[in-house]
Amino acid sequence: MVRNRLDRTLRLEPTPADHPSEIAEIQFRDEWGRIVQRFDPALLGMPDDISAAISRAFRDHDVASSAATRTSRWFALRVFGRFLCQDGRVRRAVDLDTATIRRFITWLAKPTNGRRRGVQSQSGQLGMIRPVLKRAIADNPGLFAPGFAVPNNPIPLAGVQRLPQDRLTPAAMRALLAVCYAEIDTAWDKFQHGQTIVALPNLPLHGGRTAERDRWIWKLHRLGHGVMPPARGSDLNKPDRQRIADAGGFRELESYLHLTTDTLVAFYIVLLIQTAANAGPLRQIKRDCLVTHPLERHRVMVEWVKPRAGGKVKRMQRRSFDNRRPYAAPRLIEKLLAMTAPLLPHVEPSRRDRLFLHRFLMTTGRLERDHHAGHIVQATLRSAMLRFYERQNAAIASWNEAHPEKPRALLPDFSPKLFRSSMASAHYTASQGDIMAAKAVLNHASVATTDIYVDGDAVRRLERDTIARLQALMITWVRGETISDRSQHRGADTGAPVTALFGHDCLRPTDSGHAHPGRVCPKLGGCLACPGLIVPIDPDHLARIVQATWHLEAARERIDPIRFGLFYAPSLQVLTQDLLPAFPPEMMPDAERLMCALPSLPDLE
Repeated sequence: MVRNRLDRTLRLEPTPADHPSEIAEIQFRDEWGRIVQRFDPALLGMPDDISAAISRAFRDHDVASSAATRTSRWFALRVFGRFLCQDGRVRRAVDLDTATIRRFITWLAKPTNGRRRGVQSQSGQLGMIRPVLKRAIADNPGLFAPGFAVPNNPIPLAGVQRLPQDRLTPAAMRALLAVCYAEIDTAWDKFQHGQTIVALPNLPLHGGRTAERDRWIWKLHRLGHGVMPPARGSDLNKPDRQRIADAGGFRELESYLHLTTDTLVAFYIVLLIQTAANAGPLRQIKRDCLVTHPLERHRVMVEWVKPRAGGKVKRMQRRSFDNRRPYAAPRLIEKLLAMTAPLLPHVEPSRRDRLFLHRFLMTTGRLERDHHAGHIVQATLRSAMLRFYERQNAAIASWNEAHPEKPRALLPDFSPKLFRSSMASAHYTASQGDIMAAKAVLNHASVATTDIYVDGDAVRRLERDTIARLQALMITWVRGETISDRSQHRGADTGAPVTALFGHDCLRPTDSGHAHPGRVCPKLGGCLACPGLIVPIDPDHLARIVQATWHLEAARERIDPIRFGLFYAPSLQVLTQDLLPAFPPEMMPDAERLMCALPSLPDLE
């Protein structure tokens, strides 16, 4: 049998000559010839001649690009089209010139829906459309204005300017979580009720307005084969549509059948905060993301993949959660799995492994989709988050108007990428400046990367307080203040120095800089690594260091090497490498004579 050689050559299908440019769709195919993406040029909102040139340039330029890149570039082209529509000066291709691009840059800097794009965002927006515009100019000589060109670096300092990023306070994130939890609870109750109704073998017949709603839940479930059928294009007549509207409407009844796009946002925000994950990789999280913890019975790990090096290398990210908490990430993911299960038969097979699924709200322009549900794309998620923000603040404003005696604070403006840096700063401050705690939360391989995320007013305040506290410690030691001197200010001797590990002085054993004065320092007992450790350069303290060193070296001969290396080796290293070299050699004879009078150190086990 002769096998024909598989032709893997990339081919661009030309647009038929008799096919009007304003309705010709842009198609991208995989190596097997299957259509994997479609775009409608009518959505660009540009003049016909510009739209046709841009569409061809987009198709030719991105034929080998990834699906995500095509989607991002298409979204950027639509933004450019929206600008041309608002600008009103470009009615045909010959009107498109370099001055138009300058006006576009100015337009990008203006606030939209109360939000202002950063310098890097503006540059990124222009960078997405630049190659398509350049290709359109090259492929269509004489079509655009003479001398039309897209500047390479029109936004100064876009590549180097790094402005301070805002951070959400822990209180703001708690408020955001509270409204998300409330929305999730409401959606889950509706879904459970809906599942009870659709499981009935026959149409519910009991009376009342609630019964009318339940009957339509039952009917719509069967009409849409498990999902809400589209409002347009269904077999429902006008009286039926009116009855559905009286029962709550399509959008309300949909929440009884499966997860809605608006409720998906609440789940997404909660998981962003709890996992401190990157916004893009979390959107791509798989349905099998829950993994049993290997050691703790009540903990469950959440795993997702973070692409690196342009998507060629993927690094596994994970966090563990106590599954006994009602709003822990694993519990919420289990609800997500249940609420998206009815959507699975309507999702493209290659996307059925994704967690964040939703029913498509509309078709892409005039194009009919092959599937009625699928993985949520970034642009749709962005729009849904904006609706969530406006909807929740409108509800809070209504509450404040009805209850002026106990008003609630409006939700702060946020974007998906803001949560990761906010969580990093929150963990850093909560751990009193332990950057390793923030590094563990962010799943970073390098502390240098974590340092970029740790910022904000709370972080800077903590660092200032830490410096002031250490300066106060130094001044206290230099002045030689006594216990009675400090007791006059403290009211008790809980802050007096104590003889800690190996007999050295700790100036503030009950003051580690946290918000609970009088609490014993959590680092007490690990004083050799504490920045508050005071070791005067005198024979008495040298004697104690030498005694401790000999004591540890003797213990090393009888203690299990693994145990010694884990518990005692770090202390011996500090003593021999950091403290002993600080003393002059001529002080050693005096120290050895004083060692005879020192009390014995406890045996190490």
